[in-house]
Amino acid sequence: MMFYLHKYSVLILFIIAILTTSCYAIEEFAPVSGFARSFILGTELSDATITVLETGLKIKTDNHGRFGPFLYPVGKPITLIFEKWGYKTTQSGTQLVPRNGLTGPHNNITFQVPSLETYYLLATIMGVNFDKDSCHVATTIMAYGKTMDDDEQGEPDAKVTLTPNMNETPFYFDIFQAGPLKGKTNPFTKGLIQTTKDGGVAFYNLPPRDEPYTLSAEKNGVAFTQAQFICRKDVFINISPPRGPMALQ
Repeated sequence: MMFYLHKYSVLILFIIAILTTSCYAIEEFAPVSGFARSFILGTELSDATITVLETGLKIKTDNHGRFGPFLYPVGKPITLIFEKWGYKTTQSGTQLVPRNGLTGPHNNITFQVPSLETYYLLATIMGVNFDKDSCHVATTIMAYGKTMDDDEQGEPDAKVTLTPNMNETPFYFDIFQAGPLKGKTNPFTKGLIQTTKDGGVAFYNLPPRDEPYTLSAEKNGVAFTQAQFICRKDVFINISPPRGPMALQ
């Protein structure tokens, strides 16, 4: 009887030790930073509000459009929202924060934000009628190692799919080959069926859902990372470089 009682007591102490360790485990944090620029011209967007969707934390961009670094729990999802008067409120993609954080030119969170005039002009050019009960997403399918500072960021000849499939046809953006806008996004070409060197692609009027959508790219002989986003009613998401699907080396 004494043997079994002793054995039982040891088991209880072991369970208590595990629970105590779990309760007092130190949560790990990593830095997150990025910047915001205007779409097409690349103007640095200062004094804009960046909100963390998951926590409500609000910070401001500095005189060069930069924000952070701020600390965020490792392994937790993060989604940022950009707000500034005269510009379209824009949401980032959603990703889990790794141990090394989301900082530096190849791993930070960036915003490419259209002015309100540009946003609705592009919709007119592309023939899009926005449904306010839906979300709209744009991203860049990137060549390996590219950032927003590179010209011709895109990986050409890739096709983009959305999971779950909503039977929406993607709009692929062309790139200006000459003139003052050489190397910039060209929204005038319609009917493209794969990416150009611009890499831009958009899906419009997607139904909101609690779980994230996943964007995937396909090209013979090339593997890509994936990107995810949360679709909320009447929200515009732009997963700009370097967070869009990227070709792997």
